[in-house]
Amino acid sequence: MIARAISSANHLQNTWKGKKVMANRAKRPCNYPGCRELVSSGYCTKHTKQSSEYRRGTAHQRGYNYKWSQYSKRFLKQPGNHLCVLKISPQCAYVSECVDHRMPPKGPDDPLFWDKDNHQPACIPCNSMKGNRIVKGG
Repeated sequence: MIARAISSANHLQNTWKGKKVMANRAKRPCNYPGCRELVSSGYCTKHTKQSSEYRRGTAHQRGYNYKWSQYSKRFLKQPGNHLCVLKISPQCAYVSECVDHRMPPKGPDDPLFWDKDNHQPACIPCNSMKGNRIVKGG
């Protein structure tokens, strides 16, 4: 008898004017940084297009291909390029592991991408920390 009363109470919660309805999920803010527009999921209509532009693309799409891999290996073998010059991360390895762009290039076609004066040796933790600061606007 009690089970029947509970099931009929649950039935009442999922019906409206005799029709079954699904409960609505609570809305949450848009995923775009700083936007407070409430949406069911993802981005609001204003930021839907910008969300795809906000994504960086794959490393290969950004120009870090086989040619870059070969160049960076040669760069790090040159005298004076064995130690990290950034030294900004507490986890700094001191030994350079990658080539950092002093000024971030806009893409593989940007002249800064291959400019040797724009390259410096860095360890992975320091390069990641520098990249996060630039992306966040720090």
